[in-house]
Amino acid sequence: MHLILFFNGWGMDSNIVENLIYDDCFEVHCLNYPYIVNNLDFSKYKKIYVIGWSFGVYYASKFLLENKELNCSSIAINGVPYIIGKYGISSKMFRFTLETLSLDNLKKFYTNMELPLEYFCKTPNLNKLKTELENILYNSPNNHYTFDKVFLGEHDRIIPYSKQLKFYEKEASTIITLQCSHYPFNVIKSWRDIIGKENEF
Repeated sequence: MHLILFFNGWGMDSNIVENLIYDDCFEVHCLNYPYIVNNLDFSKYKKIYVIGWSFGVYYASKFLLENKELNCSSIAINGVPYIIGKYGISSKMFRFTLETLSLDNLKKFYTNMELPLEYFCKTPNLNKLKTELENILYNSPNNHYTFDKVFLGEHDRIIPYSKQLKFYEKEASTIITLQCSHYPFNVIKSWRDIIGKENEF
């Protein structure tokens, strides 16, 4: 049995990946904020895949740094370990998003993601979403984990493709460009699309 730990994006829940096709040999755990991994016996898994999407890349990097002994295969999708800064979202824009967060502005954010409307919660917990943003704002990482493989959406309007590419080009990561926006699961249809063939890693 293989374990997939999926670190989800900001304000998302497990519905975002429920339609991804997966093999019987995969056990998938979708982690949302505060991204706590509890009660897992890692020793029973043949392989562990840590996958981060969007802001989840920040948390995936943190988990990987804290658990180097697990020898995980690591994949980032449309995100960098440093959400705020020259490789991610500008500090000014991030603070503006936090300070002006409302239902209308959240809808605009999801529209820019090109997120399908069925995933938009009509009654989101704005206080929780603000807390998530504050946690990233006030806990900037000092170092990061180098991902084995990264998928970058060429039409990403949340974290610009050019910024992400500049970051990962200096890493020892395999870079795969996708023809998609920040929301990638219209072109990624299965966990195999992310992980690759059985012997890839």
